[in-house]
Amino acid sequence: MKTVGVIDVGSNTIKLLVAQPGKTLPAEKVSFVVEETRIGEGMTGHPPVIDEQAIERGAAAIARLTQAASECDTLCIVATSAVRDASNKQAFVNAVEKASNHELRILSGEEEAAFIGLALRCDPALKDLSSYTLFDLGGGSLECIQFTDHKVSEAQSLQLGSVRLASLLLEDRKLPLPQDKHEQIAAYVKQSWGASKFAPDSSPSEIAVLTGGSAKHLAESLTSSQRESGISFQDFSEIVDRVCSLTFDQRIKEYNIPPNRADIFPTAMVTLKQSLSYLGCSRIFFSDYNLRFGVATMLLQQGEISRIALP
Repeated sequence: MKTVGVIDVGSNTIKLLVAQPGKTLPAEKVSFVVEETRIGEGMTGHPPVIDEQAIERGAAAIARLTQAASECDTLCIVATSAVRDASNKQAFVNAVEKASNHELRILSGEEEAAFIGLALRCDPALKDLSSYTLFDLGGGSLECIQFTDHKVSEAQSLQLGSVRLASLLLEDRKLPLPQDKHEQIAAYVKQSWGASKFAPDSSPSEIAVLTGGSAKHLAESLTSSQRESGISFQDFSEIVDRVCSLTFDQRIKEYNIPPNRADIFPTAMVTLKQSLSYLGCSRIFFSDYNLRFGVATMLLQQGEISRIALP
């Protein structure tokens, strides 16, 4: 059976998905590998820059993942917010292509959103949802995609990634998040939404679907019935307050979060809470199907990824 590999270069981690056609789904996971690199750390300058050490870490990680995917029929390497926004993106591309001997493709925000939308067709848990808002929160950006009657009706990439905001707004990420910092992050997020194409309370329904690393770890702390039926906005708000009250070590212990994500977990939770509130979402579901599955779906169907745009 044909297998494809997708290496997703994010701000916080670099991940490899190996996939093949499923019995009932376009793409099904065969294996999954994560490299902790955080190439987007500190990209708050004007212009933003990926530092030399991060370039070296990223290129070395991608070379290892390329080797891990050597048995795949097709391999595609894509980069998102951190590389897309970096003023020295070409230096990163050159380093990656030299280390891996593969082309690195930088996705636009619109392409990233479109691939995420394509990925949701692989999630059997969402088959009964027709109108909802998807939030995919990464280290560098937050992708928002709205679906109406199973079709994408609106989408935008916002520069609200957790690594980006934590680098910009926080000094000590190992302490509990103080109330003034909580309010500062919430105000920053609200201001960004106000400048976006989305009007307040404009979700096609009360339902939101969350994807991304922080959402994944939060979902894993819930019961199976909570994941299946979703949680209320009130439940989510209480979780956010709890996360913000914990120290770095307590977050790791209570939510089983890896250290590379525990420092930005409060920032991520406040960002998601404010985003849900702004768009008027009161019922929250979770999905593991994101960008990588969208790229894998197109590779399995076409053998390569062509330019993709939102309808």
